[in-house]
Amino acid sequence: MGKIKSLPPILLVTIILGLILFLVNNDSVMKTTKKVLPGLTDSKYISFYKKACDLKDADACFELGQLYDRGIDGKGKDVDYEEAYTYYGLACNLDHATSCNNLAYLYNQGLGVEKNNWYAIRNYKKACDLGDIDACYNLGAMYYRGEGTRKNRYRATRLFKKACEKGVGAACNDLAYMYAHGIHVRRDIYEAISLYNNACQYGEASGCNNLGNMYQNGSLGVSHDPVKAEQFFEKACKLHDQDSCKKLGHVLDSKISEIKYESDIKTAKEACDLNNDVSCYKLGELYYGHNNLVERDLYKAVEYFQKACDLGQSNSCKRLGDIHRAGE
Repeated sequence: MGKIKSLPPILLVTIILGLILFLVNNDSVMKTTKKVLPGLTDSKYISFYKKACDLKDADACFELGQLYDRGIDGKGKDVDYEEAYTYYGLACNLDHATSCNNLAYLYNQGLGVEKNNWYAIRNYKKACDLGDIDACYNLGAMYYRGEGTRKNRYRATRLFKKACEKGVGAACNDLAYMYAHGIHVRRDIYEAISLYNNACQYGEASGCNNLGNMYQNGSLGVSHDPVKAEQFFEKACKLHDQDSCKKLGHVLDSKISEIKYESDIKTAKEACDLNNDVSCYKLGELYYGHNNLVERDLYKAVEYFQKACDLGQSNSCKRLGDIHRAGE
């Protein structure tokens, strides 16, 4: 047997490097390769939901109803109320409480189906009986207004109380209104205030706003209290109630007949941010003139005058005209 020849050093090094690279790459592949499910596109997952719904899965039918009600992206795009009506209906037939409530709303608004308040009441009642507390409030509101039925304040009151006790702010607010004005119940301003407070704490902006109005105007047996009015308008404004934001701006502006102190500047800016035109005008004058509070700043002055003018403050529009006329 002949003697085995050794490989040339360069070739040997090349082979060894190649083997190392192969092992490294192979190990990387082994580490990153995982068992994955087949790609599920949007249409694919909807098809599975539809199959589950066909198999009487109430939650799947409800999810489909929501998808078409709110849009596939949840932001109102690709909304299809007719499809939402179909799937909410299927889920409601399977005793899915929230679906019955949502189906009733579609009937009440005429979305995806012909408007029919009798069917709306029927489905709100079913949802309420199945435990959807929002549906109990919605049913009460229909009895109160007499939509699809005769007005029935007795039933409305019972349903509002039931929903309010379970934390539905709108129900507490409406019940408070009934007590404040003696509608079907004995007029009781203290009960009204308590219920408005509950509504406000539950995140119902109208409850906060109503309390703010009462304290601002000193109405319905409540003493005028601008501090409490400001507190409730501020709460309602944070809950995105634009009427309360406007009133809060007015309350803040009323604190400063003119800007004399640094604290006045802060208050004026808060009011201006809430679109109070007078406060914006006062800030414009502050930066336009010469004073010991701020350095004169024509750009800021014009900015505040412009905002106030856009909000309908005539003095600011005139001041802008003066500035342009003077070529400043």
